[in-house]
Amino acid sequence: MQIAVITDTFYTINGVSRTYQELVKYCQKKNVLLDIFTIGKNYHRRKLGSVNIYQFPIYLPIKYYYDLPPFDARIISPELRKVLTQNKYDIIHLATPGSLGIAARIILANDPIPKVGCFHTLVADYAGWWLKDGLKKFPASIKNLLAELSQTAIWKMLVWFYAKSDVVLAPSQEIKKRLKILGRPIAIFPRGVDASLFDPNNRPKKLNHKLPVALYVGRLSTEKNLDLLVKIWQKRKDAELWLVGDGPYQEGLKNQLPQAKFFGWQEGTELSKIYASADFFVFPSTTDTFGNAVLEAQASGLPVIATNSGGPKELIENKINGLIAKPTSKDFNRAIDFLIKDENRRKTMGQSARKAALQKSWPKVFDQLFKVYQELAIDKKLKNNKIRQ
Repeated sequence: MQIAVITDTFYTINGVSRTYQELVKYCQKKNVLLDIFTIGKNYHRRKLGSVNIYQFPIYLPIKYYYDLPPFDARIISPELRKVLTQNKYDIIHLATPGSLGIAARIILANDPIPKVGCFHTLVADYAGWWLKDGLKKFPASIKNLLAELSQTAIWKMLVWFYAKSDVVLAPSQEIKKRLKILGRPIAIFPRGVDASLFDPNNRPKKLNHKLPVALYVGRLSTEKNLDLLVKIWQKRKDAELWLVGDGPYQEGLKNQLPQAKFFGWQEGTELSKIYASADFFVFPSTTDTFGNAVLEAQASGLPVIATNSGGPKELIENKINGLIAKPTSKDFNRAIDFLIKDENRRKTMGQSARKAALQKSWPKVFDQLFKVYQELAIDKKLKNNKIRQ
């Protein structure tokens, strides 16, 4: 098969980029023909074995979030149209509804090539958070109304974006339910973890901290519901809080949590050591569709406290390898108390978390994805043959 993946984000640091970077490794090992279409400073083609990575520059940038690629107001570039249409792809995989994704959606709207749409991010929910955050001085009634209007508009755009997809991939069962609004067939495409990198054996033999350590890894931004951690750790003195990542809320968090330890952005072995050095993981987000960091924490032998809203809770067996809590300080504090008061129980839950993560390797995830590709390609060929007959 020859596959084209269109993703506006590939070299940035987020769960979407990580997913397609791992897909590249998988296709290289399997000698699968894969073309990645993404954004770059200049038009460039990079060949990595059976994989091509095409980068397309943005000419009319519209910046809408600090660490995400800008939107190209021009939408369709001649280079993109040429490369996308000159190759005979078996599958088109629309990964993100950014300017590249929208351009590909328009260019290939009437092309019979099987198309897979992938849903990674609750963009509408994020937009509501961003709008409320930007209009802090406005009355709550106005902020809520504008947030609702923006969310409705974004969902309408997403219905249009995925309308030509033969199947839409959701990262979790909860998101699958929400995607019924798209009116398309939905399949599950979870995420994986490198359990050889994220390993409890990376824990140093000598640690300086005397109190149990709670760890958060991810973007430091308001839509991650980090104010919940602020409320908790402005009062808690019996557990340390470590935060890994950067984002627009970083300075605000530092001002409110001077006792917390901020590591900034980390990756690779350094990140794995931090995971392994903590005692449990806290993930207050209510908008994540899967939670790659949750899986990394579990692979590192950490029990996870996650909210009962969003995809991450599906990775947790409550009181077996983690805890599911309501996104309130009362419920989260209760879960934290549960973990820090019984060290043996906490360690046992961490071992169970590691065991569960070992079943979620990237190769297994992509094997599942390619079954979807193959079934779709076969089904499309059968339909085309019937039409010809």
